[in-house]
Amino acid sequence: MKINITTVIFILSIGVSISVFGQGSGREGGWNSPPGTERLERFRKMRLEEALKLNEDDSVRFFAKQTAHEDKARELMKSRNDIVDDMDTAVRNHDEPKKIDGLSDQLMVVDKKIFEERQRFQNDVRQMLTPEQFGKFLVFERNFGRQVRDALEEMHQDGQQRQNR
Repeated sequence: MKINITTVIFILSIGVSISVFGQGSGREGGWNSPPGTERLERFRKMRLEEALKLNEDDSVRFFAKQTAHEDKARELMKSRNDIVDDMDTAVRNHDEPKKIDGLSDQLMVVDKKIFEERQRFQNDVRQMLTPEQFGKFLVFERNFGRQVRDALEEMHQDGQQRQNR
């Protein structure tokens, strides 16, 4: 895969900001977001807009749908994490199996909602884009996430090597 050196440098600089200041949660640019999150999100949107060759109107509609999806997914993940926290407490306290089973059932319901939300979003996007654009969107999501993750892992390994010297 051919990667533009500017893209790699930008991703690495964002990764440094994120790894130096730790990970947080919250909306992009929010009070609890790691530094650089907003820049990375703007960069991702710009690259996605280029990859899909969206005009201004389609871009506005696409990112409105994506923002709504991300908000819903974030809400569902918070609910999921709360249930897992309750599960952790129940397991550590050796609570009754019935309580743990109930939490497991709740978790499975939320997991199903997360999956359904993802499907709903992809169906909306699929109707809005051409088949080629939709394919490019799916490939972009996978590749961009991998590039960021790989850059962060590489920076982490470099940091560990410097500490061991």
